[in-house]
Amino acid sequence: MHSSAVVEPVQSASILIRIASAHDLKALLQLELLCFQTDRLSKRSFKHFLAAPSAKLVVAEVDGKIQAYGLLLFRQGTHLARLYSIAVDPAAQGKGIARQLMAYLEEQATEQGCVYLRLEVRADNQAAIALYQQRGYRKFGQIPEYYEDGALALRMEKRLSRQVAATPTNMPYHGQNTEFTCGPSALLMAMKSLDKQIQMTLEEELQIWREATTIFMMSGHGGCSPHGLALSAAKRGFAVELYVNTEQVPFIESVRDEQKKQIIEAVHQNFLDQIAQTDIALHQEDLTPERLKAHLEQGASILSLISTWRFNRNKVPHWVTITRADERYVYMSDPEADTDLMHTATDNIAVPILLEEFAGIACFGRQRLRCTLVLSNQ
Repeated sequence: MHSSAVVEPVQSASILIRIASAHDLKALLQLELLCFQTDRLSKRSFKHFLAAPSAKLVVAEVDGKIQAYGLLLFRQGTHLARLYSIAVDPAAQGKGIARQLMAYLEEQATEQGCVYLRLEVRADNQAAIALYQQRGYRKFGQIPEYYEDGALALRMEKRLSRQVAATPTNMPYHGQNTEFTCGPSALLMAMKSLDKQIQMTLEEELQIWREATTIFMMSGHGGCSPHGLALSAAKRGFAVELYVNTEQVPFIESVRDEQKKQIIEAVHQNFLDQIAQTDIALHQEDLTPERLKAHLEQGASILSLISTWRFNRNKVPHWVTITRADERYVYMSDPEADTDLMHTATDNIAVPILLEEFAGIACFGRQRLRCTLVLSNQ
């Protein structure tokens, strides 16, 4: 997110805050030029956000002239919003516009059912940081070299509901570097949360994929088997429990070629043979929400297989890390950021999903495959 410097004395003008329309495009572009030297939103981007259901663009008028805007992004399928950008005309600062605009945006996020509003801000933008802190935002991480000029960004968050706890600071996050390494990336985050010495690198991500891949999937490179990931975690010194609700070979239904199916079956049997020689606890059952919460309370780190349909309308198996759970929400860290919609890792860390909604996404395919890995220190 980029944010212009703001100063907040007292309101001294009549301010109208409303949802932006296509008629505001010219004024929005002029405002962008006035407020930012780098990382500017383009005309195309503004057009996209004006129409996107996952975005809400708001403007503030003073005496009929647009002098500020704010842009919210919503993570589809979750209860999280992010303030992507806020800008106030330098000539209009000191009128309380930014403060009122932030309050309006927070109301909009709450109305969308969001329980957190997050943002990214330049670490050297003390005026903006002061405004956010006054409104209850707290730092929970940072991003080196986030802006075009190499400046550091702070991740900040405000709780919009008293029913949720603040996101822990500096949670491990590793974005997958390929379209097929969600499993290794989720495993790296889970292991890092238990052992700070774990290196979340591209080399280790690919090494785990080589160890745990099913060889074939629907197309292209194979994804990672729950049994293969369990072996990779055990190999790195962690105690592992694996919950799988079926004895069928994972993901085999997505492959039509009989020879490829035979290879997947052979790989799976090899994983089972290896597991039999380890201390991995293999449970032929679902992990219930109650047991999931109990494992987390005991300090375990959890990986879960989900379907991405709820998030992007793609029926693809996908691995995420479960960071915590409470009475209403499961919080997952997703290694795959949707960069096409300008989402960043800030939208992917400890994302809140209602327990009943998570139960619907934590399975895959016609066989309703449910897989959960529980990691703990030996």
